[in-house]
Amino acid sequence: MNIHLKKALRARLIAVSSYVAIILTLPIFIWLNHDYSPMRWVSLAIWWLPLLFALPGMFKGKTYTYGWTGFIILLPFFYAFYFIIEPDKLLWSISIVILSVIYFLMSVSYVKQYALSQGIKTNAEAKKVKGIK
Repeated sequence: MNIHLKKALRARLIAVSSYVAIILTLPIFIWLNHDYSPMRWVSLAIWWLPLLFALPGMFKGKTYTYGWTGFIILLPFFYAFYFIIEPDKLLWSISIVILSVIYFLMSVSYVKQYALSQGIKTNAEAKKVKGIK
């Protein structure tokens, strides 16, 4: 097994772990933030539900999924960052923000290391492999 593939698999493991941790902690954080029940459900639908769409592709190891979830991970990041100034929500907020940053960095690392393990070093080489001119 080449060194880039080992790095890719390690980055993927860390990325999936942090993503699952966000999926498990974010609903609790949302539920504790809102006293009004309909607002809880709306917040879950807006901030948490989109995260679930990426899970099948992540568990299959699809690099494309790791690429576009870099944008999806901004949802919990912004939600938690908004509440970071409130002292009673500081610990939850910081943990979700840190997990989001870890996920983003590890997903980018996974995509890069996986491409290197396949011998793709430039964007032009990647297009050639996919048959795009």
